[in-house]
Amino acid sequence: KQIAKNKLFLIPLFLGIFMYSCEKEDDTIIDPILNFPVIDSVFLTPTTIDTSRILLSINAKVSSIDPVSSVKAKISDPLGTLLTEVDLSLNGEFYSYNLDINLPCYFVGTYKVEFNAVSNAGLNSNTVTNNFEVTNSRNQRPIISLIYAPDSLQRPSGNPPDTLRPAFLKLNVVDPDGICDIEWAKFNAVNPNGVPNPSNPFTMYDNGNPNPPFSDTVGNDGKYSLTIYIGPTATLGDFSFKFFARDRSGLTSDTLLKLINVHQ
Repeated sequence: KQIAKNKLFLIPLFLGIFMYSCEKEDDTIIDPILNFPVIDSVFLTPTTIDTSRILLSINAKVSSIDPVSSVKAKISDPLGTLLTEVDLSLNGEFYSYNLDINLPCYFVGTYKVEFNAVSNAGLNSNTVTNNFEVTNSRNQRPIISLIYAPDSLQRPSGNPPDTLRPAFLKLNVVDPDGICDIEWAKFNAVNPNGVPNPSNPFTMYDNGNPNPPFSDTVGNDGKYSLTIYIGPTATLGDFSFKFFARDRSGLTSDTLLKLINVHQ
């Protein structure tokens, strides 16, 4: 009898599962269709600009089933810093904008333009980028002058704590095309026996970090610093330090020579 009851219980349960699985889906539920806008093509005119005033035609062709709410372009400098963002307007087949800005500093290099479109439904398009170059055919090379370097250093004895002797070096770099045109400042060191230091060239810093070895108090002011150290095995005599700087167009300054005498 117990087995018969179990069978009778399973039959309606099975029928219930079968009937549920055969129910028709609700035709009133409609999956939403998302129509994303598509940026088909972009172009810039001109692609090379030889002045600090940027006159640029920005254009994008956009396809969209739904109405387009906006088409924007972000313009960034060679370091990735955002210069401006503009709204393009529909002009025939293309969305366009005529950019006219003066660079705060004559920064040569590759500039990026990033395009994005948004539909009325708030859906974003694909992102498309294009580049243009800023050049300077009238570029002038940087000029350097020494702010500080010691004339001599006493070699440490090697007995703790007298194991290292610091030397603070500071260089001033001026660029007629603006401070942003300075790419770097460096120096090469040559031992008294005429052998170049294997770590050449040494990079100096204008990053505003006061901690050694950077030792720079104000960032981006054209004053480059570095703290170096000599040990107890340093060669005695005159070390040659040859300072130089380069701008973003690849022009190098004159070399400035400084002798530092290491004595006992």
